[in-house]
Amino acid sequence: MVTWRDGGRAILAHARRAAKEVEPSCRTDAARVALVRDLLRARAGTDEFSGLARTLSTLAIDERHYWAGVFYTLLLPAELRREQAAYFTPPYLASAVLNLAVEYGFDLKSGAVLDPAAGGAAFLSTVAARMTSYGSDPNDVMTRLSGVEIDPGLAEISRALIAERLGLGARASIDVSVGDALRRDWEPKFDLVIANPPYGRVRPAALLGEHWKKVAHSGNINKYALFVELCLRAAKPGSLTALVIPSSFRTGPLYTKLRGFLRDEAQVLCVADVGPRDEVFADVAQDVSVLLLQKAGDLQQSDTRFCAISASAGVTDIGAYALPQDREDPWPCPTLNLMPRGGATIADYGVMARAGYFVWNREGERLRESGEADAYPLIWAKNVKPGSLCQPLGKTGKGTNFVSFSAHSPSIVRQPAAVLQRTTNNKQPRRLVAAVVDPAVYARWGGFVSENHTIVLIGERQSDVALVCELLNTAAADARYRALSGTSAISVQLLRMLDLPSPDRLLAAKKLHADPERAAVLAYEGSIPQTADRHVA
Repeated sequence: MVTWRDGGRAILAHARRAAKEVEPSCRTDAARVALVRDLLRARAGTDEFSGLARTLSTLAIDERHYWAGVFYTLLLPAELRREQAAYFTPPYLASAVLNLAVEYGFDLKSGAVLDPAAGGAAFLSTVAARMTSYGSDPNDVMTRLSGVEIDPGLAEISRALIAERLGLGARASIDVSVGDALRRDWEPKFDLVIANPPYGRVRPAALLGEHWKKVAHSGNINKYALFVELCLRAAKPGSLTALVIPSSFRTGPLYTKLRGFLRDEAQVLCVADVGPRDEVFADVAQDVSVLLLQKAGDLQQSDTRFCAISASAGVTDIGAYALPQDREDPWPCPTLNLMPRGGATIADYGVMARAGYFVWNREGERLRESGEADAYPLIWAKNVKPGSLCQPLGKTGKGTNFVSFSAHSPSIVRQPAAVLQRTTNNKQPRRLVAAVVDPAVYARWGGFVSENHTIVLIGERQSDVALVCELLNTAAADARYRALSGTSAISVQLLRMLDLPSPDRLLAAKKLHADPERAAVLAYEGSIPQTADRHVA
């Protein structure tokens, strides 16, 4: 597999250049489909498009098909691409997911398969190839594959890619229909339902029926949760459902209903972390998990297998563990169980966490260029740099932005505080990125306001805030948060739950090690000599 870490980034950059070059001629679905067909034919020429075609012609068929699908999405208008959330499953991941399904009993010689989000045919094409490799007749395989795709052009491309994989002509009757799978009725008739569904919030009014109430709260209906419910509805009792979905479902406080639904409706056979992020999808900072389920009526829950999947190492087992007794509780990564526990939380440090308030692109009228009587400096997420005091620099990195508020607004932070980034990107090695706010901010302006992409850590004493901030910036705390969360967005609720060593133990460790990283490890392990413990104030 050509991952993003090596040649994949170069291919993606080339594909973007080629898409830009042909953009004037791709205003319709038919035009985009024609361009993708030309791309797969490796036409001659010296332009970017022809060069990309020659590059793809050197790749294995699964990777060539993958990049053809990616290229199609690059031709879509940006707004439509975001709406459809069209990000395709790379070949190594599609193959690994199918391997898990086969391992747990899916029969390649007779099983019927549905992909309700079939754009690019990543799964159906992989299944088709595997079925024929087991001796099935291509025409028989064709009758056992079904898909739905909302984009007409992608549906046509998917049919063509599956037909090519099966060695059948363009007239082959590949069942990938055009439509919205969420607006169809489904009967439980498939032996394997497999999908990498789109994600993004939707409103109840846009949905058919009330199936969404099983998996979502009315204020947070995500497409991928709806597809999870759909997939289980379409699967036969006792059959398998395999999904590639955002990891937020595992611990996110907004996904309690989805976790409860999964535990009620299926045996959770396997949960896999997929990563690193830069090996998975282009332009996506979302962490993803693989979820393998067995639909059943009378469930006898057993331990769930946890593993990791990567392009370089394949499937690596972590172990089998019982999911929480409460069906709606978070599913942290079992590696958390292997780490020494500290037994404290940020509350034990006298520190509380709350989300940043100001949404600048919705309340732009509040922004000011100077510190007027009713205006307070705004701290952006980009102002947060570990090891440095946090300064309210402007969005462009110069000057200071201000926000007008009533003097009594609870949004104004007047106590000692640190600010933590609420999301991280692929280039950042840590999830937890925090910095203490410079005391000069309070002396000069009386307080500050932070944007909604931040979390504010507030305490009564500067020393308490600084101690927590230093701890959160260590690899030891970061590893525990990653195991607890599994997603790039930092949850205030999970941050409040994060296991930390007690303040006394951390201070004792700091007396032995000036390096915060070593002190944090020692404090978590609890192996501090009693002589050091007694000297803690």
